[in-house]
Amino acid sequence: MGPGLAWAQAIPDAPADPEPARDARGETIVIIGGGSEAAARDRGRALGETPFVTVLHPDDYSPAASVADAVATAVGAQTRSLGGLGAFESISIRGQAPGQTTVFVDGVPLSRLAAVTTDLGRYALGAFGQVDLYRGAVPVELGGAGIGGALDLITRLGPGENGERLRASIGMGSYGARHVRVHYGDRHWSGRLRSSTTVGYQAATGDFAYFSDNGTPLNLHDDTTVVRANNQFSQVDAATRVGTTDGGAAGGVRIADKHQGLPGSIASPAVAPTLATLDVIADLRADVDVGPARTRTRGYAVVEDQTLHDPMGELGLGAAARRGVTVSGGLTHTWSLPVGGDRLVAGAELRGDRYRDTDLSGQMPGVTGTRAGGALLAAYDLQLAPTLVVTPAARLDLERTAAAGVTVAPGSLDPVATRWDVVPSPRLGARVTLAPDLALKGSTGLYERRPTLIELFGDRGFVLGAPDLLPERGQASDAGLVWAPARALGAVDHILLEADAFATRSRDTIAFVTYAGFVARAENIGRTQTYGAELVGSARFARTLTLTANYTRVASEQISDEVSYAGKPIPRDPGHLAYARADLARPIAGHAAALWLDAALQSQTTLDPAGNGLVAGRALVGLGGRVGLGGGLALALDVANLGDVRTTQVGMQPRGALEDVAGFPLPGRTFYLSLDWAR
Repeated sequence: MGPGLAWAQAIPDAPADPEPARDARGETIVIIGGGSEAAARDRGRALGETPFVTVLHPDDYSPAASVADAVATAVGAQTRSLGGLGAFESISIRGQAPGQTTVFVDGVPLSRLAAVTTDLGRYALGAFGQVDLYRGAVPVELGGAGIGGALDLITRLGPGENGERLRASIGMGSYGARHVRVHYGDRHWSGRLRSSTTVGYQAATGDFAYFSDNGTPLNLHDDTTVVRANNQFSQVDAATRVGTTDGGAAGGVRIADKHQGLPGSIASPAVAPTLATLDVIADLRADVDVGPARTRTRGYAVVEDQTLHDPMGELGLGAAARRGVTVSGGLTHTWSLPVGGDRLVAGAELRGDRYRDTDLSGQMPGVTGTRAGGALLAAYDLQLAPTLVVTPAARLDLERTAAAGVTVAPGSLDPVATRWDVVPSPRLGARVTLAPDLALKGSTGLYERRPTLIELFGDRGFVLGAPDLLPERGQASDAGLVWAPARALGAVDHILLEADAFATRSRDTIAFVTYAGFVARAENIGRTQTYGAELVGSARFARTLTLTANYTRVASEQISDEVSYAGKPIPRDPGHLAYARADLARPIAGHAAALWLDAALQSQTTLDPAGNGLVAGRALVGLGGRVGLGGGLALALDVANLGDVRTTQVGMQPRGALEDVAGFPLPGRTFYLSLDWAR
């Protein structure tokens, strides 16, 4: 719940879209009973789906927010940024590595052969209709995903929730931050088609000041403030998508072109490196009814073109000018068949990836990697009782990975061998409806992550290849309660409470180990385990004041024969994460107005497997407000890091800079002013 929702309900501008809500698979969600619009917005998903899912809505956040900014407010989620303001941002779910959370755009997987993580900072939240965050288990139609979960970025077709067809926003803020975005969504062909088109631009200079101990943490006399250099970025993105109103077919294209500086860390700032990234995503989906069954076929293509220039060798061991191009394509086909009161889902997937790394200086030969594979999947929703649904599911992946232009070790003449991976992923989920507004659900299953091309074959720089790497595999389980009343309870017209516990055990965990000369090699370091709990609460009082809070407790441990690692927490996994927000919505002189205050807390983390380095915890407060100006115009102001926190401290250690990932500073107090219009 956020300012946008409170704003929309203060004075509705137009009736909501009358079409039924649908989940990620396109199934209609039926909500029993009356109640507030807020209660109906997501309660069907919370109560009716076996996986734990959080639905994020763009109108709850600043117009300039990225997908990573929104995900950071969700329970169980932690974002990891390399310096804020357009820098690379990834997510960690329930303490798992970023690569354990699969990212989709309209059902298209973005994981690549070369790298397992995706930069969520490059995706503007306003370019989507909603974001579904699955924690732990994931619907088999989305591939079963990884140990952490899955993130599905979904484009809304047609008019907005309040009937608006055209939306535009413009804004500017601290450190040169700025954006312009225009969105058009409408119905066509006598209402049989719906479309969505978005064009946007965002940029920042990123020249914020941060604390520096000048590389001498024990000498407090040379502490100073430094301005972040080479931290600029600019991005242009566009997306268009068309689909039938009945949901039977949809397709579209999404393009993003981003140019950014790579400023390096506090200890080793870089003034010259740059990175240019071009992303293209295209897909086409068709649903066809065959008797009582419904089939879904989706074809897609993903292209990523990245060019890195490091003329002074500030990031690695020498000057670099490299271009990496990844081309991925896939085809999925699933059947959904009712069997009495049950439902069977079965399908198959085919996918191919090709990665080409080119040394633009011409000094080294190119490297090519390919991966081809397929999967069989099935799930059965078994109605054992009127209130009990059990869902056994299974997935079997077969993949072939090969590379040309690399050898077993530097200086070796022996090429690496082609490898085959066969990975089964069984899972069992269950949901019990204890009352119309109360559900108990949980799941357990086996999951895996296959090594990336860089982990297997290196990058011809400071990462050495490890062709014998095993897939990282694990078992994840969770269980919990969801309570979401459909009707108001006195003055409280919306309540959502969720409490769950989770546990994960992984084996053959993949981690980079640094050796002499600053080179690193990916290795299977052994076993790890993670367990914890999540608590979410949201309530709205008298359609005016909304309070939302979530808390995540994560405890992790390495199970290793290495004495210095055994029993230590997994690096960069904070033990405590919390987020709270208060929204107040009241009309002022006939115009809708909203005010909000939020706070995010993260405990300290370790930096290495031995637990020697520490990153201090942090508690940051934000403030914002929005007021209608008439004619569909609204003005909003967001203030992040209201307390202007720039330094942190761990125990008796000297103070250090406010950091996200170690060595990458975050800005102090920032302002952002935006003007948006809708009709």
